[in-house]
Amino acid sequence: MFDEDLAGFLEDFDAGGLVDDQPFLAVRDMPDEIRSMAGINSQSTYYEILVITVEAQRLAIDNGKLIKVGGTAFRVRDRLMIDDGAFSLVSLTEI
Repeated sequence: MFDEDLAGFLEDFDAGGLVDDQPFLAVRDMPDEIRSMAGINSQSTYYEILVITVEAQRLAIDNGKLIKVGGTAFRVRDRLMIDDGAFSLVSLTEI
């Protein structure tokens, strides 16, 4: 296996994450989601960030943690590793 510069994948798109006064790289995504309930469509925005898994573990970015991304406060809903586990998607709720 070879060493990868994981930060290099995120630096160009970094939205500026902050947890417990410690910065971390975070790529923000805000896809809209349309849900149909009882024949009525509802649209909402789903907040998530892409982070380096080892950094998320080191900073304890887990369920219930309060963080800031791009100056906006969020509560972590969950964190799921993707692909080979080097990166994680973190679901957020704006507060």
